[in-house]
Amino acid sequence: MNELKKEHPEYAEVPLETVDENAEKERADSYDYYYVPTFYLDGKKIHEGVASKEIIEGIFKKALEDR
Repeated sequence: MNELKKEHPEYAEVPLETVDENAEKERADSYDYYYVPTFYLDGKKIHEGVASKEIIEGIFKKALEDR
């Protein structure tokens, strides 16, 4: 994600929240996921599991389109 933000500074505008499932177990349990990482946009799961650079870029693009 950091590499993509360097290549495309506009991606830095996408607000991200990271939930540490060990430190925030109760919060993590409130989400429907099995694999990590899991990405949600406006409360809707948009990706779960292995995330390539291309997948993450698509997530950033979608987040920017939907704002």
